[in-house]
Amino acid sequence: MKYKKKPIVVEAIQWFLRGDHVAVGYYRNPNDPGDRRCRICGQRMCQHGWIDRGEGGHTVCPGDWIITGVQGEHYPCKPDIFEATYEPVGSQNYDE
Repeated sequence: MKYKKKPIVVEAIQWFLRGDHVAVGYYRNPNDPGDRRCRICGQRMCQHGWIDRGEGGHTVCPGDWIITGVQGEHYPCKPDIFEATYEPVGSQNYDE
C-alpha cells in the first residue's frame, strides 16, 4: 500500500545557534571532542545543538529546522527535506 501524509500545520523555526529555540540545548557527548567535524554538515560539533528525547536525543546541525510535532514533541529536520515537505501557511497552494 501507499500512504500520503495528512495535511497538518506544524510550527517550525530554523536553528543556527544556541538561543534560537528553547528545546535545543548544548550538544553534549563526553566521548566526543567538540572540535571534531560533523560527518553531515562539516561544522565543528561545539557549534551543534541537542534535543533531548525519551529514546536518547537528536543532534541539531546549524541550519536545521526545529519542528514542533502534533503531540508537542520537537525534532530537527534537514533544510532540503523541510523545503521538499513543507510550505508556509498562507501560500497560494495551501488549502485549509
